[in-house]
Amino acid sequence: MAYLLVMGGLALSVCFTLGWGLVRATRWLAGRLPGAGRTPSRRPPRRAPGRTKAPSRPKAAPRTRARKAAPAKAPPQPWRLTRWLARRRSPLPLGLLALLLYAGSRLAEYGMTFRPLVAPGEFHGLVTTLGWAAAALLTLAGMNLLALWRCHRSGGDDRP
Repeated sequence: MAYLLVMGGLALSVCFTLGWGLVRATRWLAGRLPGAGRTPSRRPPRRAPGRTKAPSRPKAAPRTRARKAAPAKAPPQPWRLTRWLARRRSPLPLGLLALLLYAGSRLAEYGMTFRPLVAPGEFHGLVTTLGWAAAALLTLAGMNLLALWRCHRSGGDDRP
């Protein structure tokens, strides 16, 4: 019975994952179609005609014997791959779901070792594959969070 529950849970998670991927791919393809509801580029706000900004007077620097500080360098722009990764949705929820499924499957696998019947070999392979998939998704989620932090720090806020 435990085998059926675990395999049913794994089948449900695989169906959920494939459905999620299908929905994301469909949204991506729909966004690439011409006239897919893209907003026009933002224009700077218009000023009232006839009003000009008064020129500001430069402030006189105080005379000190201290050396002039070097001008602060702006951080370099993030790589194109970093900006692309920062715009993607984080796979953290999917990674946590895979991790929970892996933990439950490992617990069921441990419990099956005390039964007189032997679990099929495919089950052990499936549990191992689920563990690697969870590790890959959580690694990708960590890279996504680092890319968001890097783009936010450099001033090019690429969050959706």
